[in-house]
Amino acid sequence: MMFSRLGIIVFGMLLLPVAACFAQSNNPNVLNLKPGITVKLRANGTGATSYQWFRNGNAILGATEQDYVVSAAGKYAVITFSLGGCSSDLSEEMEVVMEQVATADVSILKRSESRPVINMETFKYNLLVRNNGIGTATNVQVKDDLPENLIFVSVDPAMVGTASYNEQTRTVSWVIPSLANGSFVELIINVRAMKPGNVINSATVTHNEADPDPSNNTSVDTKEITGLKIPNVFTPNGDGKNETFSIEHLDRYKENLLTIINRWGSTVYEKNGYLNDWAANGLVDGTYFYILKVKATNGQWQELKGYVTVIR
Repeated sequence: MMFSRLGIIVFGMLLLPVAACFAQSNNPNVLNLKPGITVKLRANGTGATSYQWFRNGNAILGATEQDYVVSAAGKYAVITFSLGGCSSDLSEEMEVVMEQVATADVSILKRSESRPVINMETFKYNLLVRNNGIGTATNVQVKDDLPENLIFVSVDPAMVGTASYNEQTRTVSWVIPSLANGSFVELIINVRAMKPGNVINSATVTHNEADPDPSNNTSVDTKEITGLKIPNVFTPNGDGKNETFSIEHLDRYKENLLTIINRWGSTVYEKNGYLNDWAANGLVDGTYFYILKVKATNGQWQELKGYVTVIR
C-alpha cells in the first residue's frame, strides 16, 4: 500500500483565517502553530479503513480516525490499515512547533497624597507602572477616568512617554512606547477636590503583549476629602466646654473673614483672619447669622453662610 504525505486542514477555535492560524516553515514537514489554535491532520492512504496516530513515536490512545486534531507541539505520524488487516509503513512525520508568545507582567499602582485634604484644595495622585517580567512591554497605555467631584488641574511632565487630558471624557491618558523587564515609570496628576466625602478613583494599564497576571492591571484609590465643620450652636457659660464659635479645620485657611449678623441685620462681629475665638461677649443669647469667606489654594474665595445659636 502506498501512503501519501499528510494533508493539513486548519480549524481555528477562534475561526481565524488559515494564514493567521499557522505558518509553514522552509521545511514542508514543519508547521508553526499559534497558541490557542488547533490544526487537523488527515491521513491520505489509499484503501485504508482504519488508522493509528502517533506523537513523538508513541501511539496516541483513541486516535484511530482518518483525521486527528492537534493542539500541542510534537512530531506526528500515522499508520493506515486495509480491510484485510495489512498495515502501511509509518508515515513521514509532521512536526508541529508552538510559537512562543511574548509576555510582560505590567502592573499599576495609584496612590493619593497621604496628608489630609480639604475641599477646594489641590492634591496629587501618583501613578506607578512597573514591568515585573518576563519580556519587554510595548505600547503601554494608562487610562485614568476622573470622578465628577474632582477637577483636573495639571499633569507633571512625564519622564517617559506622553501624558494628556481629554476634557470631554475627563480621562488622563499616558502612552509609554516600551517598558523593559524590571523597570518602572511614574506620573503625577494634580487635581482639586470639589466637596467633602470619599473620592474613589481607579487607573488601568494595557499593553500589546500577553499579561500572565491581569489582576494587577487596575489600581483603585480612596481618598477622604474633609470639609469645614461649622457648629450650629455653642455655649459660652464658663464651664470650659464649647465656649467659642469654633470651626473645625479653619486653620487650613489662613486667609479668611468671619462676619456675624444679628436678627435685625446689624453686624455684631467681624474678624479678618478668624482664630476660632468669638465667645459672643456682650451679646444676648439667641440665633445669629454668619458669613464665612475662605481663600482656597487655587486663589479663589469660597463663601459659606448659615446660622449659629448662642446658649448660656
